[in-house]
Amino acid sequence: MGLVTIAQVAGMCERGHEDEPFPRAVRWAGLLFAAALAWAIVQCLPWVPGAWTHRVWSVAALLLPDQTLVPRISLDPAASEARILRLLTYGAIFWLGFQCCRDAARARVLVRATAVLGAAYAAWGLFIYWSGNRSVLWFAKWAYPNDLTSTFVNRNFFAVYCGLAALAALGLLIEALLRDVDLGQTRRAVLQSLAELLTARLAWLVGMLLVIGTALLLTHSRGGAAVSAAGVATLLGAVLLAPSLRRNRRLAGVLAFGIALAAVAVLVISGTTTLTRVADTSLETEDREKIYAYTLQALAERPLLGTGLGTFETVFMAHRDDTLHLVVEYAHDDYLETALELGIPAAILLLSAPALLLWTCARGVIRRRRDAIIPAIGVAAGVLVGVHSLIDFSLQIPAVATSFYLLLGAGVAQSYSTSERGEPIISP
Repeated sequence: MGLVTIAQVAGMCERGHEDEPFPRAVRWAGLLFAAALAWAIVQCLPWVPGAWTHRVWSVAALLLPDQTLVPRISLDPAASEARILRLLTYGAIFWLGFQCCRDAARARVLVRATAVLGAAYAAWGLFIYWSGNRSVLWFAKWAYPNDLTSTFVNRNFFAVYCGLAALAALGLLIEALLRDVDLGQTRRAVLQSLAELLTARLAWLVGMLLVIGTALLLTHSRGGAAVSAAGVATLLGAVLLAPSLRRNRRLAGVLAFGIALAAVAVLVISGTTTLTRVADTSLETEDREKIYAYTLQALAERPLLGTGLGTFETVFMAHRDDTLHLVVEYAHDDYLETALELGIPAAILLLSAPALLLWTCARGVIRRRRDAIIPAIGVAAGVLVGVHSLIDFSLQIPAVATSFYLLLGAGVAQSYSTSERGEPIISP
């Protein structure tokens, strides 16, 4: 059954696109991604100059004379290989989203599915939270006993996941309102039309947003709430800037104001604990600063060659001291951690790939005459996870990464210009 489904999806994605030109930005992003992964593979190979290998291999050979050790650049080739496979998986997920969403109707199906799934996880989290908050699925809860985490363990990552789902639902809601509300009517008729849409045909989107927003705030994640707000602000800004929505610019402004008021109301009702946690940041900030300082020390030792993907925890143990009373598995900054593991040049290559795709989405917002909401959601999702990656490692969480790369694939697929798709555009 699974093989049949995959075959059907592959055929659906390819059908009708064989003769379409391939977007230049996707080609370049693919080359950047491939080059970074090629270096990650080289880090795992034994056939590299001896001067490139990490000095720990020499120390290990002295301590373990009976063992046959093959020095490499990576401190832990097995961990590096696992991380390479994970990155390849995320690349395939982006590709699947991109190929399937070259049709606008399928792009909306993907965005709608993201919103519905996010609302379902949020609803389950609310049920668990209000019924005692004692479990994660069938496991007894062992972390964050006072915070909503749904099927996640960490509240911060569930908050980011909720933020992505909220962007999907909000984008669909804004698009429907801008399409179906006629500003040529009287003010009373416009308000009546808005009320009817929000309480009838679009009530499911409004309901999902309320469920997702409430769950997000009950995670009590300051970072998750802040980056979700940044994502929503980016989405609203993209809507206001999109030429395809210019005829409804006034309505878009009204919607932005209304959404801001609704967000404040939900924050006041459900986000009291989140707001009070803002004052309790000194100790956590101090620990993060220490982690960053030790990571920079480790990076300074091998800024070009790196230590191998997935080796941060091993490297960090050699540089920390007793003043840091934490088990540190991640740098809590994906950019810094990637630079340490891959080396700065390869890290720039790897991080440039999604940056280029996000730039493509931003161009799509400006250039597309229709369906601009899809690339707008892609840009907003990129801002959300991109900012959060400065303070945490949400893109190393499969559920968050999968949702993001699917939305990014849909956004890029709907960002084509006239020469690439033969559809009308508005030049910037």
